[in-house]
Amino acid sequence: MTKDTGSKRPDSGAGDKWREFGAFFKYAHLSWGWIIAAGFVTVVYYLTVTKLPGSTAALFSGNFSQKAITDVIINYSSLMVMLLLVGVVSLLAEARSVRSVRRAVWTRMMGIRSDYYDEHSASGLLSAVTSDAEITVKQLVQVITTAPGLIMYLSQALPQINSFSPRLLWSVLVLIPFYIIYAVFIGRWQYKVSSRIQLRIGGLTGYLTDRIRNLTMIKSFVTEQAEEERGVGASKELYKANINYAYANSVIVAYTILAEIVGIVIAVLWGCLLLRGGEIDLESWLAFYLFVPTINTVLRQLTNIWSNLKDVQGRAARLSAMMVAPQEAMNEGAEDAPAGDISFDCVSFAYREGAPVLDGLSFTLPAGKTTAIVGLSGSGKTTVLRLIEKLYSPQGGAISVGGASLEGLDLKAWRRRLSYVNQDAEMFSGTIREALTYGVHRPVSDAELEEAARAAGIHGFIASTPEGYDSQLALWGSTMSGGQRQRMVIARELLKDTDVLLLDEPTSALDSESAANICETLFCSFTGKTVVAVTHELGFITHADHIIVLSGGRVSAAGRHEELMQSCPLYRELVEEQSYQEVFAK
Repeated sequence: MTKDTGSKRPDSGAGDKWREFGAFFKYAHLSWGWIIAAGFVTVVYYLTVTKLPGSTAALFSGNFSQKAITDVIINYSSLMVMLLLVGVVSLLAEARSVRSVRRAVWTRMMGIRSDYYDEHSASGLLSAVTSDAEITVKQLVQVITTAPGLIMYLSQALPQINSFSPRLLWSVLVLIPFYIIYAVFIGRWQYKVSSRIQLRIGGLTGYLTDRIRNLTMIKSFVTEQAEEERGVGASKELYKANINYAYANSVIVAYTILAEIVGIVIAVLWGCLLLRGGEIDLESWLAFYLFVPTINTVLRQLTNIWSNLKDVQGRAARLSAMMVAPQEAMNEGAEDAPAGDISFDCVSFAYREGAPVLDGLSFTLPAGKTTAIVGLSGSGKTTVLRLIEKLYSPQGGAISVGGASLEGLDLKAWRRRLSYVNQDAEMFSGTIREALTYGVHRPVSDAELEEAARAAGIHGFIASTPEGYDSQLALWGSTMSGGQRQRMVIARELLKDTDVLLLDEPTSALDSESAANICETLFCSFTGKTVVAVTHELGFITHADHIIVLSGGRVSAAGRHEELMQSCPLYRELVEEQSYQEVFAK
């Protein structure tokens, strides 16, 4: 099962926990207007609650005057209205804040550097946008909106009790140590348990997502039983974490009930002694008796705020890690890339330390020409394309376009000048029209759409579907063959009509005849533009203006097909191993 490395460990230092929490506040855009409104109505609600014991005690002690009855009716009616307002406004504050935070998290994810995704599991990222965002924000909003009201209640209730008798007040204050113990020790325990649950949920989510996507592979290899056992194991880990959380909650509930019972018993008995001794009257005792349960509840809620903050820390760890993840340097407003050659100058790159992929790589991709990059598997061919797209940045050397450093260019403007066709033929679900026009930043007419589809050899398939270009694609285009998906992607890039075309084995899923047709289409459609192709298709290579042979992250040779067949043994070996002579003879 995929380990979620996207979350902080539950045993990280206290300073780290609060720094993560601070990072969450820095980047999360909470709906502060609604939060302030919710906090205000909550304060008014608790102010209303402080009036109930006095007016109720006066009535219970035998004061049936019109004023006493009117006060009770007004106070309880106001309480019902305020309770309704608190519910509605708090719900809006939570919902709008969850929406805002999810938007902020998604925005940050779109700008995170690619190497971050190499080191963090998809399960943790998925959980961050879904469950973590909702639970964390809801608890946080509840803390922010409730705390002022609770403090306001105590600031009003305790002076009233003190006015009855200072000795009554001491019977209430004696409960505070119980709640401090609760907040410090149980809150820390709750943080650790909550963190473990989030790790297990993220891992299980990633495992299920990966297996569902590759369900046909599971069936093909007859590994249903093994995968079932792994899934059960993942569920058991989550079950154990949930059981520990249930144990923690059981202790919390038991301790809370015990503290409230002890508090009420102490307060009532102490109040009875003071009443018997004549230090307070019956109305004061009744008011005090009505205050005590609410004060206990308020003290418990205040300590719960602390434990909830610890719980939020555990849930916010993954969000915070994502919020502070390294972002791409967009360089918005910087100069656009000038027209010209793409040059690599002593470029070095490694996906992980100690395993270099490119080592002092230098070459030039001439503008307006077609360059084929060939080499053994692992020689760095696809990495070159990723560096041109600036999905990664080299650790050494420099890449330039028309003499301008790629690092200083407007990143979005540069990528809009690129088209990319890879061997995985990636696409999103939706309609065929949406798949073909994805990333095309202009209106596309039906005639233009059909022209591109015909050129890519996919129009016949589209016409055979029930709704044509408005037919829905299955998830990840899973109901299409590999060749059909490849043609769809090629049609999409034809519609983009960019200056630079990057091809990563664009004909890998096609038969030889279809591959030859696609090669011809690409050459005709991108004449006069810069084409960089990682390919083993001899029909493509022989038409290339320039061929670069990579070996061990360096340039082994460069030239045209005929020259390399004579001068480069590695290139000749690659041609022979791929049976290119037979294809070329045709």
